[in-house]
Amino acid sequence: NYTILRDTKDVLMVTAKGSGAEVIPFIKTYVNLPAAIGFTALYSKLCDRMEQKDVFYACTIPFLFFFAAFAFIIFPNVGMLHPHAFVDKIALALPEGFGAPLAIVRNWSYAVFYVMAEMWGSVV
Repeated sequence: NYTILRDTKDVLMVTAKGSGAEVIPFIKTYVNLPAAIGFTALYSKLCDRMEQKDVFYACTIPFLFFFAAFAFIIFPNVGMLHPHAFVDKIALALPEGFGAPLAIVRNWSYAVFYVMAEMWGSVV
């Protein structure tokens, strides 16, 4: 499972429209790191208030729901969900160096998948 997610997350982000390998450092720093810190705080609170078995389920089930939703709802509808025209308008007003952060916004569902796949390896 982890190997498939690890490989898929990179492929989705690197090959997405308006994206490329330059997106990876930005997504790891500005999306993945805050998500990991937030999850650590949430996990700490869960451990204080729940039994270990319940913490496991509380951490695992949202991942499973997300990956199911991504496979059956989000991914088939990315053409409708990704704001390509909006990001194209913003890109005209911003310097070229904003290409990678804009690619994360443009391909937001892939960015969320990237973070969830990264967290899956650490959490589960």
